[in-house]
Amino acid sequence: MMDRYDTRDHTASRPPNKENMVRPMQLALALSALAAASTATAQETAVTPREIQDRWVGRTLIGATAKGGPVNLMLHPDGTAELSGSATDAGSWRVSETGYCTTWKKIRAGEERCFTARRNGTTITVLNPDGSVSGSFTEIK
Repeated sequence: MMDRYDTRDHTASRPPNKENMVRPMQLALALSALAAASTATAQETAVTPREIQDRWVGRTLIGATAKGGPVNLMLHPDGTAELSGSATDAGSWRVSETGYCTTWKKIRAGEERCFTARRNGTTITVLNPDGSVSGSFTEIK
């Protein structure tokens, strides 16, 4: 017989119900994944073609290539472009539906390539068409 002042846990000898254990774990994992995804999307935003036109043209973007080499990019209002730093070239640029495109005299043998850009805080990451990182800019002067 149990004493009414007995504070021992008499349920400890019962085997845990697996179904009741799995559900809270699944819920915790799902909530963690949702929180991580919403944090990532809340911080990272697409740089629009309009923003490229309004904020990049006539200024110098300072950053690094995907391999870490320094790079400066200038997009001029007349459609010409200059690249300096670890890669140096001259060419042309244009706004695309989702970002911008460049054609360099030496780089890629003069073939045009289009890029998208994403901002996370003060860093702008430039992405190749396949989604790999082309480089990033941390300053616009």
